[in-house]
Amino acid sequence: MAMNQPTATDNVGSSNPNPLPTLSSSSEFLSPCPKFGVLVLGNPESTKQELFSSIFGVDLEKKLVADAFSSAHDIEKELDLQGQNERLAIYTSPNFGTDDEGVYSRVCDFLASNSAPPSRVHCIWYCVASEEDRPVHALEERFFTRDLASLAAHTPLVLVFTKYDEFVSQVQLDWSRQADHRGLSKVAVSHILRDLTAKRFAKQIGKRWDDVESRSLIKKIPRVCVASRSDVEDDGLGSTSFHALATATLDNLRERSVKSAFAAAQRNSALVATRFCADTAAEYFAVDTGHARKLAGVDMRDIMPNFFAKAVQIFNMRDSASVLTDSSLLGRVLEATFGPGERLLLDQSLHCSTAESGTMLLSLSPHERAVLLTQALAGIVLFLHKLADTQWPHEDFLSPYTLSARTLEHALRDISSGHEKRVVLETVEASPIFASCQLKSQVADLIARAVEQADDERAPNFLANGHHASSRAIIVEDDADLQEISISFVNDKNPDDMVLPCGLSILRLN
Repeated sequence: MAMNQPTATDNVGSSNPNPLPTLSSSSEFLSPCPKFGVLVLGNPESTKQELFSSIFGVDLEKKLVADAFSSAHDIEKELDLQGQNERLAIYTSPNFGTDDEGVYSRVCDFLASNSAPPSRVHCIWYCVASEEDRPVHALEERFFTRDLASLAAHTPLVLVFTKYDEFVSQVQLDWSRQADHRGLSKVAVSHILRDLTAKRFAKQIGKRWDDVESRSLIKKIPRVCVASRSDVEDDGLGSTSFHALATATLDNLRERSVKSAFAAAQRNSALVATRFCADTAAEYFAVDTGHARKLAGVDMRDIMPNFFAKAVQIFNMRDSASVLTDSSLLGRVLEATFGPGERLLLDQSLHCSTAESGTMLLSLSPHERAVLLTQALAGIVLFLHKLADTQWPHEDFLSPYTLSARTLEHALRDISSGHEKRVVLETVEASPIFASCQLKSQVADLIARAVEQADDERAPNFLANGHHASSRAIIVEDDADLQEISISFVNDKNPDDMVLPCGLSILRLN
């Protein structure tokens, strides 16, 4: 089966004034904005390759990244990603921390010619190290208070404080030297240090940039603190901080095509890709008399491969062996998602027209067709979501995963024998939108919710089997952990807040 299916041809050559809808070509799906362009202003000390590997899944040599932030680097030249991410263009330059007028002029000239549509630059990351003794330099003040608004008024900028883990470590060291923390639980110490770190950062570093931002014509500049390594997890650092940067970037993009380009370029969050896949899936539906229905005049045999090809582009995984282009893969994904009883129906939905006589499809009601299509599209997203979890977010201490036929088979077996597919199928089937629906976006919300709930269902077993994943909650390993958390909770609460339903109070431990 070809991955790029032709559009529906129900009305080819017809003089019908209301032609039936056709599907957009999957090969042109991201053509309005084929690459996401980001300008990164930093320096070799504050901008490390982990920034690019953790957000975009590209592995670059340290020297290559260091050279990209030297004053001799040509800002017009894209960073050489060595073919690792075709949906991404990174432009780099030193920041303005050295008050180099030459560097400043080159950046301003570049923004003047690249920030307005059609643009090569869709976002700016201004990177500075989280250092207490670092002032805001004169050229930085000029850029933020005057030139940014005139040169790139419609290009969002994110202020990225790098090496935040080193700042946290210094706060911890200073506190441990001064404070007597004997008798405090680890959880209580963590709360104390998190609070101290936030206040010290706001006072020593954030305030300087507050003063600059108050005089800027750009009303709100988002800020994100990121660690030097993605494996640092204490106090909300590590992969969590890189996810915050990805989220801040996406939230501040305006155009739909640019948002889609970032969703495809990023390799940090499978949930981001899932959300955009769900939005794409909604385009195959229409709201008819208050019901969500399959788009009329377009066969499921055209819809499903068209969507699969688009979804693969959004997830944009490492697939040097091109295993995702296997013509039999879509059928195998659907077979793993549904049970043996639906195999004939699925086979017909992939190879027969909805109006073809003698098929089970013809006997389905519009309601049943809409449910079946939604379940199938959600199953496709679930499959790609699972594959992405084997690659994202990329950790600098792990070898990057490249998809293989074996990886695909493992994911298909996992879906076929696991509980996730039941969550997806039942969530869709139980939804009221097929009987009462006002907007196509409700279909997108349903697909995204079904996949996310299935992912939540999988997470405890995934972690229990020793796999790496971002933690979604506190995992209590044993009774000792539970006791420590409970004692810490009591110690951190005011006695007035600790009243049991029977009227007794829990007193603070000394």
